[in-house]
Amino acid sequence: MVKRLYKNGDNYSCTDDRHEILNLYASQCAYCKHFHADDYYCSAYPDGIPDELLRGTQKHNSPIKGQVCDTVYERDKKWEYSDNGR
Repeated sequence: MVKRLYKNGDNYSCTDDRHEILNLYASQCAYCKHFHADDYYCSAYPDGIPDELLRGTQKHNSPIKGQVCDTVYERDKKWEYSDNGR
């Protein structure tokens, strides 16, 4: 993962290109209840989700070395299909 200087409190800034990396079709992140789309982080990765997870080349169904807690992918209920009682 590219070091995101702006998240580390440094006086440096860099272009946040994670919107280019996130693959909505392959990644679990966008559909996870722990995902914060405003800054591409979650409780497991408060300093930024690794690019492999954002791309969808790696799944997050079990804890991964380097994450800060045991949080894993949980589908957000807002993405569940509802037929509205039909």
